[in-house]
Amino acid sequence: MPQALSPSAATLLDDIHQCLLSRQYDQLGALSLALDHALSQPQKLDAAALALLHAKAQRNASTMMAVQRGIRAALRRVAAIKSVSGGLVTYDKSGLRQDCVSFGVAQRL
Repeated sequence: MPQALSPSAATLLDDIHQCLLSRQYDQLGALSLALDHALSQPQKLDAAALALLHAKAQRNASTMMAVQRGIRAALRRVAAIKSVSGGLVTYDKSGLRQDCVSFGVAQRL
């Protein structure tokens, strides 16, 4: 008789999703190892359990992709802020970037 997906695996998938949503990325490593261990235990899963596992894994994958896009966008913004503070940037006739000497911004007191 096929058994249902172990509650610990389903719970771990939900915990991983919650960590992604709440930006607790430091906990993902331990949860991932626990999920690997739970899924490595021999068990026969029925179609409903496999469908549940697949749906939760797809949800987590989509969430992870969104997290990655957000982190990359934040890194691009930080790099843009740093480049603006570094001085004026111009481009030559062929479209190549030329860094101009920074002139130092006068500060008003």
